[in-house]
Amino acid sequence: MDIKGADLLSYRENAVTRIRSIAGGLSAVFLTATRRLLYATTRGLMSVDQRGRNRLLGPIERGRPHNRTNDGKCDALGRLWIGTMDAAERAFTGALYRVDQGASATRILDDIGVSNGLDWSPDGKTFYYTDSKRRLIWRFPFDMQSGTLGTRAVFANVPRDHGCPDGLTVDEEGFVWSAHWDGWRITRYDPDGRVERVVWLPVPRVTSMCFGGPRLDTLYITSARFGLTYEQLKEAPLSGALFSCQPGVTGRPANYARVVPVRQRLSAESRA
Repeated sequence: MDIKGADLLSYRENAVTRIRSIAGGLSAVFLTATRRLLYATTRGLMSVDQRGRNRLLGPIERGRPHNRTNDGKCDALGRLWIGTMDAAERAFTGALYRVDQGASATRILDDIGVSNGLDWSPDGKTFYYTDSKRRLIWRFPFDMQSGTLGTRAVFANVPRDHGCPDGLTVDEEGFVWSAHWDGWRITRYDPDGRVERVVWLPVPRVTSMCFGGPRLDTLYITSARFGLTYEQLKEAPLSGALFSCQPGVTGRPANYARVVPVRQRLSAESRA
């Protein structure tokens, strides 16, 4: 995702291709079992079919016109978890929403500065969630069947000179990887929140990462150049590039989204 450019990009065979642009911006993408893509956008949750036709499935957030969507991920039961934030990054008006199978959004957390990276432990019993503005990664007990969170606890408090925690992923061993905006690094934490390793990048604004490749052993790392000065770009000319490394551990396959609007499901059932 290029959030500021409102573009969905793909990387394949050493080439980056723009798949589509979405007016009004988009921030997260999800894949369904039927190969249909779902997008989190400022307008709400949208779908696109194999012919490229867009459809608004429903709003994510109402009554907060100065907010935009940000990072999101799909849980093991196919529900979407999507965060929002103040577009100007000043107010704590962001929130975290759970989008259930009927495409209805429920606000789960409020008073969020910059809603960011999120993921689950391999057993699905722990939920990790980032507020970049607070420089915190929280840990919650998670009930997968009900989709509810327990009492939050601080998993990692990132020092100011290490940048802000941004995107996040959990590997197969249950270790948490976090990107550092303005930190020139990604950090791997053990399940107790201790730093297990730091991977340095040649760019300051590291934004997110995910595991890919046939064996899920390649870590793909995104970065940003937005807001950097001419002098900063001279120091870090690769800002905004996509990087990869093989850290010696594997990730987990992404979950398929199972969100179908109620009216669409009823229509399918009536035809059956």
